[in-house]
Amino acid sequence: MIVAVGWSVSFAVMALALGMGVPVLSREAAARKSDAPFQVYFSSRPVWMSEADLAPLAEVVAKQLNGSPMDRDGLTESREALMRTGWFSEIIQVKRSGMNEVYVDGVWTTPFAVVREQGYDHLIDTDGKLLPRCYREGTAPSSLIRIENASFACPAAYGNEWAGKDMRGAVALARLINDHAWRGQIACIDLDRTKDDGCLRLKTNRGCTIKWGRCPGNESAAEVPARQKIEYLQWLFDHYGQIDAGCEDELNLLCDYVGMR
Repeated sequence: MIVAVGWSVSFAVMALALGMGVPVLSREAAARKSDAPFQVYFSSRPVWMSEADLAPLAEVVAKQLNGSPMDRDGLTESREALMRTGWFSEIIQVKRSGMNEVYVDGVWTTPFAVVREQGYDHLIDTDGKLLPRCYREGTAPSSLIRIENASFACPAAYGNEWAGKDMRGAVALARLINDHAWRGQIACIDLDRTKDDGCLRLKTNRGCTIKWGRCPGNESAAEVPARQKIEYLQWLFDHYGQIDAGCEDELNLLCDYVGMR
């Protein structure tokens, strides 16, 4: 019986020592810092994202961390800061490995189009959200569809959607036409008169205006569906090589009888 008590006392002392020791070890680990710079690694980096583009994002992460591997708050703040950059639609995880390595697993946004405003072409993603890059007028890659004359100004923060019913319609139309062989013949989606009649317009490289109509999927009762409009543009392209063939001023796609003038 004495032995049993002795073992019980021994276990109790050991448990107490461990209970005291773990917090001490945690505090010591939290206090340890390294002066070496952080190495930040991003998973699934898109091909269009260069090392120079990644450097500012790595700085965003490092700025939130205090150097301790036990700094959980810093990891949370890093995640929030990365989301504010506009380059991610989701941050799945930010984790530390050792003292100076950080791994970021996130879902990148997809650069898709530019919106022209006051001499600059602002980059947006497929949902119309502002991305942290803009180009001087006319210098954006030709693969990006351009939208002009939006009714609302550029969003105040990256990652925010460009406001306006006209912009939502333009982005939807851009997604619809983007993969067609004749997409390169479109100079821009023009919203100058959309606020007056609700119609989106395409401008071709040869100066023709194509009156598309309302946002795809929200056509009026008197308007043909978006599928039929696409089929007609494809027919023009297949037969004439140009979607504005025979058009000198405006091509109207709203009804079954396509008018040109």
